[in-house]
Amino acid sequence: MKFSVLFLIYSCILGLLVGIVAAIFLLVTNFFIDVVWQKIPAMVNIPLYPLFIGLLGGALVGLIQKNIGSYPTTIEETLSEFKRSNRVSYKGSIGKNCLSATVVLMFGASLGPEAALAGIVGGLITWMGDHLKWTFERKEELLKLSIGAMLAAIFRTPLAGISGVFDHNQSFDVTNKLKKIVLYTVSALFGLIGFLVIEHFSPEESVFSIHFSNTVQWEWQAILVSPLGWGIGGLFGLIFLKLEKLTNQLAKKIDDPMVKTMIAGAFLGIFGIWSPYFLFSGEHQLLPFSKEALQLTFFPLLLLGIGKAFLSNFCFSFGWRGGKIFPAIFSSTAIGFAFVSLFPYTPGLVIGVIVAASLTIILEQPYLSIGLLLFLFPIQFIPAILISSLGIHTVKKYVQKKFLLNR
Repeated sequence: MKFSVLFLIYSCILGLLVGIVAAIFLLVTNFFIDVVWQKIPAMVNIPLYPLFIGLLGGALVGLIQKNIGSYPTTIEETLSEFKRSNRVSYKGSIGKNCLSATVVLMFGASLGPEAALAGIVGGLITWMGDHLKWTFERKEELLKLSIGAMLAAIFRTPLAGISGVFDHNQSFDVTNKLKKIVLYTVSALFGLIGFLVIEHFSPEESVFSIHFSNTVQWEWQAILVSPLGWGIGGLFGLIFLKLEKLTNQLAKKIDDPMVKTMIAGAFLGIFGIWSPYFLFSGEHQLLPFSKEALQLTFFPLLLLGIGKAFLSNFCFSFGWRGGKIFPAIFSSTAIGFAFVSLFPYTPGLVIGVIVAASLTIILEQPYLSIGLLLFLFPIQFIPAILISSLGIHTVKKYVQKKFLLNR
């Protein structure tokens, strides 16, 4: 019991540290983003500036790919490395993750920071395990706690940090699960506290939410439209994954990493000229986009959603590596707004259903999807989000099981 209490205290400190590291990393990258996309254009008039920046970024990302390797690492790669070797590399790797992710993000890639942060946090945990012997046997739990705290911090929701207890834990030991819930919750809360304390010093307000009217107008037609929207969300999730496979196949046809990153940079610039919503992860753009989306028509919204999904996967496959959670949420939201432009009945409810279904298919983690979206949408839509996410996950597992049985 004494060790359990000590481990709980240690988890709190670790969560706080992870939140601080995540906040500092994002402050630095946001500073460089502001320089590249605000300060320089204000001083120098460069024609087709997004294309110029995309090509310049492509050259720098290509040099990184050629000289230091495939960085930043993803969450999946970090966890796989740990399972293989019981550790995550930190000598040199933390710096490589920081450098590569900063370059990718500052030049406008349609990707998020969570991939690099997972590698940084994983290296930090391994370093601590090497120097604090009593933590060695629990490094795996510390790593998962830390990734949960990181997700809770950057998405501003502690529920994202505890989703791993439900999405990955196969144990039916109620006592063990309750202990894990306490550990993950406390670690996530301290991660969020550490993040918000540092973020307070940021000159830029960081907003991750969707704007809807404060007064929800409940319309009976939404009951008929929501199941259709649920199917649309699931279908878009599958399209997102198909685009991932397609862009991976395209990237395999080109051997030179510099050529690949330059092509991705050109695409990024062209898409950025078309609409600034294609650039960046979508975190800071989601609120302003949602304020004007209801005035847009179906096809522009549809093209934005599919284009954002394609560009995120294309960037990643062609060497601009990063996280896909933020872009997946943004593109799914655009599809949701496209749908409600045709069926404008209680838009927030229907969009919540669509985004929940889509994100669950993409991440294959229903509880993480729910944890992310509960703070993104108004509280009135929580039951619909729960039903949509858990329902689509159940249907997907049933279809996969039937398919395997019939093979």
